[in-house]
Formats: sequence, structure tokens, C-alpha cells
Amino acid sequence: MRADQDRQAAHRWNVLNEIRKKRGSVTDKLLEYFRKNVGQEISGEELKYLAKDKKEWARRVRELRTEQGWPIVTKNSGRDDLAVGVYVLEEDRQAFEHDRSIPDSIRVAVLQRDSFKCVEPNCGWHRAMLSPDDPRKMLELHHIQHHRHRGENAIDNLVTLCNVHHDERHRNTRRAL
Repeated sequence: MRADQDRQAAHRWNVLNEIRKKRGSVTDKLLEYFRKNVGQEISGEELKYLAKDKKEWARRVRELRTEQGWPIVTKNSGRDDLAVGVYVLEEDRQAFEHDRSIPDSIRVAVLQRDSFKCVEPNCGWHRAMLSPDDPRKMLELHHIQHHRHRGENAIDNLVTLCNVHHDERHRNTRRAL
């Protein structure tokens, strides 16, 4: 058992170094490493090393998740079973391609309408409630009717959710499909 764990760790280390040496963007390297470790827990230390200690690695992981649609989860995104600083690419499948860029004027209008709070019943989280022990870290806009079902980036098709409830809604949607 221990020899197998050591072999797996050595293999991951070799993969990590192989990707690290490649030319390309930090984002491309991070995504390649995630895709070689689907379903496996990856530490922030591994990702930081892969990015050659560049500080933007965490932002790039977030962009992979929110802007490019990769199902990367953390404790802060609602996976309580994960340790802090651990990331998992749940599936080697990018979300359906759609326009993930909501115009600023619409984004602001939705946030203002929702009073800059999560609209999930019994939540109401807002940035002033930010706490290191709370997995809610940010507000995100959620499409009521998803793009793949012809939902638009329109004010009446968007609601404000904290990152935990946004992830929860998408997990429940995936199960229902």
C-alpha cells in the first residue's frame, strides 16, 4: 500500500515537473495538470509550484472555473469534505460553451436589484459578512434559464447568489440532467 502511494506521488511529481517546464501560459499549465488528475485532490502548493510561484495562479484557477466553465471545486466553493487549499477537477468536461461574459451594465443592475446580497432563502450573504471561517467568499450571477436552454444575459434571467449557493444550484442541475 505505502509503495503504491509512493509510486503515485512520484508519478505526479514527474507530471508536475514535465508540465512546469513547458512553454505556455500559467492557465494552460494549470488546466493540463488538472486534466491529468481528474477527480484527484491537488494542493495549492502543487499549483503554486507549477506556476513557478507566480502570484496569479489562484486567480487563474478561479477563471478556469467561472469564466471557462471547468468544474473545479474547493472547500470554499461548497465541498466541505475537502481541506482548505485543496482543489479537485470533478470531471474532464468543460461546461457547455456559451457567452459567460455578462455586460457590466447588466451585472450592476442585477446586483443593485438584489441589494448586493445572495437571494437564496435564509442566506442573504453580502461582502460585509466575509469571514475566514465561512466558505462564502463572493457574489456571483446565476442564469435562471441556462444558456444551453437559450437563456440570455438579461436582467430578468439573472439572480445574485453567494459562491456556495451558486455551486449548489449547478450541482443540483447536473444531477437532474
